[in-house]
Amino acid sequence: MNIPIDMKMDDAQWQQLIREVAEHFNNLTIMRGFQYYKQKRVGSLTFTEQHGIRADVQGSEDYEVTLSIQSLSTSHCTCPVGAACKHMIAVMMSYAELLERPVHAIVNAHSSTALKQAPKPVASMSSRSNYVSDQDEDIPHHQYSQIKERALEIAGLEITEWHELFEKCLARLGTGTPSTAYVQEAADELYAIKPKLPAGMDQLFEFHVHLYLMQYCIPARHSTTHTPIYLSYPAQLAVDSLQKGVEQVLTRPLQFADLSDNKLKQLWKRLEETVTYLRTQMMPETSTLMLFTPIYRQVWLNWIVPHAQYQQLLESELNILQEIEAQLKETAVNTPGNSGGSVLSVANLTGSSQPGKPGKSPPLPLVLAQSWMHFHLQQDEQAWQRLTSGSTAYGIPAEHLLHFLHVLADESDWKRLGAWLAQLGPLLANRRNEPLQDYMKLWDTTIEHLPETENHMWDTLVSMLPHSRPAYEDAMHSRGQWRRWIDFQLSTETEPLEFRVAVLQPIEKDAPELLLPFYHQAVERYIGHKNRDGYKAAVKLLKRLSKLYKKLKQEDRWEDFITALAVRNSRLRALQEELRKGKLIS
Repeated sequence: MNIPIDMKMDDAQWQQLIREVAEHFNNLTIMRGFQYYKQKRVGSLTFTEQHGIRADVQGSEDYEVTLSIQSLSTSHCTCPVGAACKHMIAVMMSYAELLERPVHAIVNAHSSTALKQAPKPVASMSSRSNYVSDQDEDIPHHQYSQIKERALEIAGLEITEWHELFEKCLARLGTGTPSTAYVQEAADELYAIKPKLPAGMDQLFEFHVHLYLMQYCIPARHSTTHTPIYLSYPAQLAVDSLQKGVEQVLTRPLQFADLSDNKLKQLWKRLEETVTYLRTQMMPETSTLMLFTPIYRQVWLNWIVPHAQYQQLLESELNILQEIEAQLKETAVNTPGNSGGSVLSVANLTGSSQPGKPGKSPPLPLVLAQSWMHFHLQQDEQAWQRLTSGSTAYGIPAEHLLHFLHVLADESDWKRLGAWLAQLGPLLANRRNEPLQDYMKLWDTTIEHLPETENHMWDTLVSMLPHSRPAYEDAMHSRGQWRRWIDFQLSTETEPLEFRVAVLQPIEKDAPELLLPFYHQAVERYIGHKNRDGYKAAVKLLKRLSKLYKKLKQEDRWEDFITALAVRNSRLRALQEELRKGKLIS
């Protein structure tokens, strides 16, 4: 995107903006805005003539932010807060990205401003002291030796024992602040106790190092209020790095080959315990911060489903998930108030906004997990039913819906993909352009391999209107469906002058006669405004009509029309003036 010259910033202006952010926004709002920015909730930015920025931000609904860079106090958002909100921060970070300025400068606005005002310390501390508190001491040598000896047995230990061992090992680092530096040092400590393991178990060890450190970076969820969790900027960077590491581990097939029966049994046992661990970690997650849920999904897709015995495991997991849902419903009915000391409250797990009142839907991670099990078991109807109910309750994030489609595309299962595209389209209907663009590319690929699915695409896009309008128009235009395109514009009374010339040129070339009613209808509408701007717009279109009639070799029809138009509106003096200026009448 090209940034207007007057919206670019020099270093002094950038520093002033950071100071104003610290003045007008508190740290919690900045952290929440950073999460929205990271989740790509900000639509495209448009720049106004008053040195402002406008953008839509997807929250509980779409909110419009009008950001005044020169005066943050006059900025506005259509959300209930109205000013100095997280939506504004998210837009500001997108703006910083366009400027190629460091987003973390906004995240750290308060600390950087305070540092500039505070006196500099006499001497810096060592990097190690950043992680070790005053009361923490290194683990005595004999205890560390016991940890290493215990690690030699790790293949036979349960996953919960792995994590207990990790905790003991990292005690020598003391209380650490989540950051990439701490995560790297912690990983080094954990890899130092790793014994030689078979290939598959070695992968699981690496995988759990990442999972343990990711869990460490996430603040504890409050057991009663369950307010949304927001990561600090250093913690977010650390989690981003760990997520990439997890993705790299999962891209490698889990190595089961050349294992003895005992070691193979051990590996499957540790894998099943890994699923249990991930299921536990993901259940309290919400769409605002969903880290373990997609990992759980990928473990099934990459490590379990490719193996012959996967169906039995899928059915067993589905039974477990259904039991969890049944227990949640029973708890919601039988518990008169909040369960207090429980790890997950009724409100959090049932989707109810008020503790003690049963909600209508199970938690979003549970909905997604059940859908994945049905999906892999080829039980598409049940999967669609779960996703539809979950989308109604929560509005499932687009990336989780698109996952199903991409798996089918990767498998070249075009018939099934066509059916899933038709079913999931309406669930994406209220999403911004980016997910719909991805969705339409999948339709294009499906139609390329299975042309008969094109009619299903048109029906689905129509059912998604008005949210699918950009995708619907692009699909008609790219396929040269000019009559369908024109009929749609006529039915919605779209203004022809809103389109770029490049959009209308191919229609003028291939089917110019279709543009006649489109232009005629708009001319009458412009004249009906009965103001100078409307008359100017009408004349602009009339000039296009003159060229079209000439191209169609229907000059006589044009002369009859323009004469009748001038006579019918002879009392509109301003219109007559504009017609003469445009040399349409003498």
